[in-house]
Amino acid sequence: MAPKNVFEKIKQSNHLPQLPQVMLKLVKACGNDRANIEDLTDIISTDPSLTSKLLQIIGSPFVNLPKEVNNIKTAVVYLGLDTIRNIAISSSAMHFFSLSKKLPDFDITRFWYHSYKCGVIAREIARENNFSDPDEFFLGGLLHDIGRLILMQTFPREYQTILDTAVSEKDMITGEMDLFGADAPQISALLFSHWNLNPLNSDAVLFINEPVEKIREEVSYIKTIYMANILSGSDPMEEIPKLLPLTNIPEIRVGQIAAEAEEEVSRMAKSLGIRIREDRDKKVEQDIALEIKDLSLFYGTLQNLLNAKDIPSVLDIVQKGLKIVFNVPRVFFFLLDGEKKMLTGDCSREDKNYKIVRRIALPMSNHASLLVKSMKSGTIQTKFQSSRDMESAISDTRIIRLLETGGMYLIPIASRGTGMGVMVLGVDRDLAKNMNRNRGLLKLFSKQTGMCLQNIGFHQAYASDVNEKKMEAYATLTDKVIHEINNPIAIIKSYLETLSLKLPDKHPAQDELSVVGEEISRVSVLLEGLSSFSKPKIGGFEFIDINRLCTGILEILKKSILLPRQIQAGITIDPGIPKIKTDINGLKQVIINLVKNAAEAMGNGGKIDIRTRLLPGSDKILIDEKKRLPGSIEIRIQDNGPGINPDIMEKLFEPYNSSKKGKNSGLGLAIVRSIVKELNGRISCDNNYGRGTCFSVYLPITPNRQPS
Repeated sequence: MAPKNVFEKIKQSNHLPQLPQVMLKLVKACGNDRANIEDLTDIISTDPSLTSKLLQIIGSPFVNLPKEVNNIKTAVVYLGLDTIRNIAISSSAMHFFSLSKKLPDFDITRFWYHSYKCGVIAREIARENNFSDPDEFFLGGLLHDIGRLILMQTFPREYQTILDTAVSEKDMITGEMDLFGADAPQISALLFSHWNLNPLNSDAVLFINEPVEKIREEVSYIKTIYMANILSGSDPMEEIPKLLPLTNIPEIRVGQIAAEAEEEVSRMAKSLGIRIREDRDKKVEQDIALEIKDLSLFYGTLQNLLNAKDIPSVLDIVQKGLKIVFNVPRVFFFLLDGEKKMLTGDCSREDKNYKIVRRIALPMSNHASLLVKSMKSGTIQTKFQSSRDMESAISDTRIIRLLETGGMYLIPIASRGTGMGVMVLGVDRDLAKNMNRNRGLLKLFSKQTGMCLQNIGFHQAYASDVNEKKMEAYATLTDKVIHEINNPIAIIKSYLETLSLKLPDKHPAQDELSVVGEEISRVSVLLEGLSSFSKPKIGGFEFIDINRLCTGILEILKKSILLPRQIQAGITIDPGIPKIKTDINGLKQVIINLVKNAAEAMGNGGKIDIRTRLLPGSDKILIDEKKRLPGSIEIRIQDNGPGINPDIMEKLFEPYNSSKKGKNSGLGLAIVRSIVKELNGRISCDNNYGRGTCFSVYLPITPNRQPS
């Protein structure tokens, strides 16, 4: 039987519903930018039954309006055009969902729930894309499956055989085609044409069950209804990645739209008095309420992730989000260190095992580690302490013990096909089952985490690269300037000496020649300063005692610089620091420059503190290999002076960036940075403008050092 023949039979059976005129007027009015409260009130008031229904809804405790609201116009003022419009259209459409009374086993409430959610999502996608008439999309999504109800009403006995055997949507469509020669989407499309709705509504429902690949080249209207139908399913989060080629809406926003729609549909069901069947009503409502709560909290966490500025902030937000949404008690992170090719541990600073976790590292060559397996394969892994696995790594057991939950749930962190690390969740068996039920959410969560980490890493690397190139450009220009100036300086010096020899010793010009010579010498000194920045003088590396070096330098500087300025100075050393391999003269120049800068900034009076220490968490323990990788040491030089002007801070380590005036001003920190880089270290500055500055120099500890 052809679709049109089936449709003719449906019309002859008088089971073809008519679209209420009030709905058509509402859709048309809502698409008009000039529509106002009076227009909407007039349209609704033409239908007494609809007016009565709306007043009943407005008076319900779910809406919670003041008692004095007793007419449609006042309700529109309180609730707004959008809310009243949605209630009105939904109420007008409700009679469609009472068509299948002849099939009591059919779950009409679930059918309505899916249809209404499809309409809401279609409308929100249209709004997100700034499409005109988003309510037309709402109507298309709401009624996209109306053809199924028509077939049930017209052919109840035949359709009962489909309900008895079908277990999926595909089975339903196949059964409809076998029995009637037409499926529900075809009947819906014909009905839309009969109602003279937008022709794109008809096209959209015809494509609604096609594979996603066939939708990519279709018009936006078809894509929107198609996406809305998929996102109205039982597990929309699993489907989101498949739908992204159909839209420019970010993945996180698509998920938010689905979550917000779930909440709106639940609210509307209560407002319209729609209840799930009594035998499962309470449980289903509780499940929906919990799901809505989880989704809201979940997307709130994702939104916070977008605002994270650094890696510790990302990890903190993720840890708190997993705690709030899934009640995960402990979360560890193992992030990939690309240079060292290993996963390094991290967790909340508030965790009692913070120091231990920070020291754990797992080489990517460690095939026994479940964490490495999870990241390499990009799959979720689970392990419990009681699990017997002869090939299990010692590190896996150790991490489970640190979690103190009996098991670990591993979620790989990746972005754009690049592995970033692994989230390690402390779980028991019940919590692991809950995690498995929410894998779609967890995958989206980990993907967003990976994107944030990757973006932060990219911006840091980009900023570092830009800075390196800028410094290289400065150095190249400096070398050229030095070369070009040194030649004429040498010639001038030679001519001055020759002229001085030709003239008598007491000739009046000798004084003038002496002044010129002094100025030429000053230019040479300036050039020497430039040369120090361009090519820092680094000699051979040797093992040195950092504590002894810093103590000795401070004693010298106290006498020459600090005491004359009435500046107090102190030093705190970490006796556990080993000797490190570095250039003693280069490091001396760095410390002297930093202390001298602090003293000059403070003028007279103040305090400077030097502190040495092993950088916490910088050394790593390879548990399975029973090896320890040395970390770094930190030299901190802190003062309580005026701090650094924010304008200077922006380009702190660039040449000629200084508040001081005079010889070589602006070169000191540039030279310091160049030297530290040559020592394979790094330098940072923590500035508290008006209260002081703290410079930190980090130097690596050389493995297999010589004994002291």
